[in-house]
Amino acid sequence: MSKTVHGGNIYQNDVLYDFSANVNPLGIPENIRTTVFQNWHIAEQYPDIHCTELKKAISHFENVSTQNIVCGNGASDLIYRIVQTLQPKTALLLSPTFSEYEKALQTFDCSIRYFNLDKQNKFTLDATVLDYLHDTDILFLCNPNNPVGNLIDKPLIHKIIDKCHCENIYLVVDECFLDFVRDSQRYKTDVVSDNVIILKAFTKIFAMAGLRLGYLLCSDSRLCDRIENTGACWSVSGIAQLAGVAALENRNFIEKTVDYVETQRNFLKGHLQKFGFEVFACHANFLFFRTDLPLDTLLLRQKILIRNCNNYRNLTDGYFRIAVRTEKENQLLIRTLERIVSDYGKINYDTGNNV
Repeated sequence: MSKTVHGGNIYQNDVLYDFSANVNPLGIPENIRTTVFQNWHIAEQYPDIHCTELKKAISHFENVSTQNIVCGNGASDLIYRIVQTLQPKTALLLSPTFSEYEKALQTFDCSIRYFNLDKQNKFTLDATVLDYLHDTDILFLCNPNNPVGNLIDKPLIHKIIDKCHCENIYLVVDECFLDFVRDSQRYKTDVVSDNVIILKAFTKIFAMAGLRLGYLLCSDSRLCDRIENTGACWSVSGIAQLAGVAALENRNFIEKTVDYVETQRNFLKGHLQKFGFEVFACHANFLFFRTDLPLDTLLLRQKILIRNCNNYRNLTDGYFRIAVRTEKENQLLIRTLERIVSDYGKINYDTGNNV
């Protein structure tokens, strides 16, 4: 099993500007900061093992029963707990997609098949995947998908749910980036079937990556109990629980974020295209593109970190992902890229040579 690589590795690099981690550029909402600062003393206490108040807040926010919620130490923690609970023997994964699904499945000796997304189809999932939904115990989908950032249409999600139900396949839909999508309700997966699990996180939209907080939704309350009782106790700290309750008071913050990210994403996309990079459609808080320049190395010399996507399955060298950051940071990145492109010349994608 290859070593897992993620964005946000500012600890082993000399970095001033991190475009590799897809966290809300507006930062942590002020009421979360206040809550954390005013309640630091509860670090001396064991946290509520059942996350009672946090589940109540999520229940109100998501309009689901507290019995259908499981909280965890980020979405990644819940991915491992799901796999440990279900003990699937076979799995189907998209390629490329978030690597922690694969790592969790391999940890529990699950055999994995891969549905390769076609570059000619812009790495977009289509109905062909339905033909692969057999002899499989679990399917992970990421919507929007990471690292591409494209969406799965809701009619296709419904077809996948129906097929998974008929084939007794558990479907896990990771919606951790969906809050960045305009009209996200159009793409949300409904909690309508006991074999469907939806993953959510505070990490991205509320910029709480260091606090580690996520949750899942499932209509099967007995399965929720099993997942909650799997893994380590006290997986969610008391500070994280309070921060989560405070975070869910910020519906207006989410709307503000969507507007801000959309404006800045369009700014970045326009300039990347002007540089001759191949930019893919994205609806989240990051952009996925291709260039034959060794862009991660060149930018790191300027203390700017981006995500090289060459460790994703079904991707080769030349694919990169950048987070949408603040207006000031985005402008700095573009100015730096202008100098790099000027120095190296425009890339001819047919030959891979400078022209």
